[in-house]
Amino acid sequence: MTTYSQAFIERRNAIRKLAANKALELPLLPSGFWFHNDVRDNFYYAIHLFAYCSDPGTCPELGETERQNALKLASGMISRVLSLQVQHPEHPMYGHWPLNLGSDPAAAKPSGLPVELMGCLIILFYNQYQDVLPLELKSELNIAIVHMYQSSVYRQQLEQIHHHEAKHTSLKLLLGHQFDDQELLGQGLRFAKQQLEHIRTFGFKEYGALPWHWHWIQSFTCVWQVVDDSAVRETVTAMLEHLWSLRADVYLKGAWVGAQSRQWPHDGPKDNNTLLDYIQFGDFPQPSVITRLEGAYLYTYQIPESMYKRGVERSGAEELKRKIRFAGANSQVQEEAHTYAYITPDYAAGGIWERREEFDNEQQRWDITLPLTDPAAQEGVNQAFFFHPGAKYKEGDDRHASNYGEVLLHQDTAIQLWAVPAEDTAAHPGLIGCLPKGDWTFAERSGCGKVGRIYIVFHLMNPFTAEERSDRFSIASPLVDGLNGVVMEAMSAEEAARFGINNLAQFAAAAQTRQALFQPTVQESGTEAKGVSVRYTTRKRDELALTLGFSGPLATVNGTPVRKDDYIIR
Repeated sequence: MTTYSQAFIERRNAIRKLAANKALELPLLPSGFWFHNDVRDNFYYAIHLFAYCSDPGTCPELGETERQNALKLASGMISRVLSLQVQHPEHPMYGHWPLNLGSDPAAAKPSGLPVELMGCLIILFYNQYQDVLPLELKSELNIAIVHMYQSSVYRQQLEQIHHHEAKHTSLKLLLGHQFDDQELLGQGLRFAKQQLEHIRTFGFKEYGALPWHWHWIQSFTCVWQVVDDSAVRETVTAMLEHLWSLRADVYLKGAWVGAQSRQWPHDGPKDNNTLLDYIQFGDFPQPSVITRLEGAYLYTYQIPESMYKRGVERSGAEELKRKIRFAGANSQVQEEAHTYAYITPDYAAGGIWERREEFDNEQQRWDITLPLTDPAAQEGVNQAFFFHPGAKYKEGDDRHASNYGEVLLHQDTAIQLWAVPAEDTAAHPGLIGCLPKGDWTFAERSGCGKVGRIYIVFHLMNPFTAEERSDRFSIASPLVDGLNGVVMEAMSAEEAARFGINNLAQFAAAAQTRQALFQPTVQESGTEAKGVSVRYTTRKRDELALTLGFSGPLATVNGTPVRKDDYIIR
């Protein structure tokens, strides 16, 4: 019987092989690089290829000549990346690399970003493989690390307590250890302790931000593997357990549940950035696509088995109510936010009550999420939601919501209302909906679907059109007098059967008896609609009401205003 740790190692090895084979398939550009848009990807694929081919026992399908050629390719690519580091101490970007290589990599301008995570991985890779590295490459890696140490790339103070500072702190600890710089090591330890205490006290402000949450985990994992100082090890272990515990809270078979402060195209409306989840949890099909490789195989940290079981052994419904207090290193709170998630073994629903202008306007306010094991997720997207497009929105990319709209989140139901002022003449004229592939039936203002193992119903205030695409159904519903709204509810097929519902027709018939009642509202002194309200009775007979009016939103459940006294910092 395969043990918990053996399964973890097997999954790591599977991802190493996947990444190495992808690297061998990549076409070389005339410059000698695989990628020009992001220098880091060249390094990440190369270190995985090297790791795979450095031991003949790990790649039996390659002949010895093929293995040596692959090692030469990997070593040459790593060397080529290292050669782009600014190694002139008088240069203002000393120690850095370019990010986008453009048409002429040698002339590409350096950026402050690559060194953050790639610098941590350079040190990790050097320490893991220094005994088998070609002498010239070993020297080049060592020189690059020396230049990082002698530069100011990591000499940042704590101000925002965000992912950049997490990686800078990790570099302090790694470089302090590498060069036996006890002062630098001590500073890194103080910073790590402060960051850990901050997120414990105020919550994790980069909630569900997939590139960033992973960067915290990845950079501190490099420290955990390299730095043998007992005090550092204790703090970093606590940090990783906290960060992975946050991940396990909203984990559902490879999917992220609920609100996200940043959502890249590989994060939604389909969860594709899954390599680290697969290695740690492994309860969904092995990924065949790599959207963000970074250092996936190199990390040997394994989450505690109790945390693993919490993530994969969901037997019933669970509500998560979390509070985040947004503060910098000075601990002065600027605002609060509240995230909500309702997680079952078959699906999840939830989001964030407050609209926030996150980085690049990439906040995902709410959705209904399918696990990656659901048959519908194999065909296309695994997230269902509606939004009103805002800044940075581009047609076909279901991200970038506007600042408008208020929500009510209750168990498996999400409600959102919009009242867009007439004076905003640049506002998008309607709502966009994203639905996973499945069997759908549409009426004028509502739709019912059997999607894999669950049923979904939505009700819109205004009529809509539906278009089936390769990976989703896209919905467009116009604003009328600036108003629109949506109610979306989900239930598992197993639960539906207990209600006597065994097919889509029966589900649609039942859904028609519980229509959402939308109502425009007007000021007493006039006739122009200025707000909107909705009432809806869930299948569990909960009476939900949301009003978006003149004095702000009011959300009630069974006649009682929603309170957030039971939302906790986690």
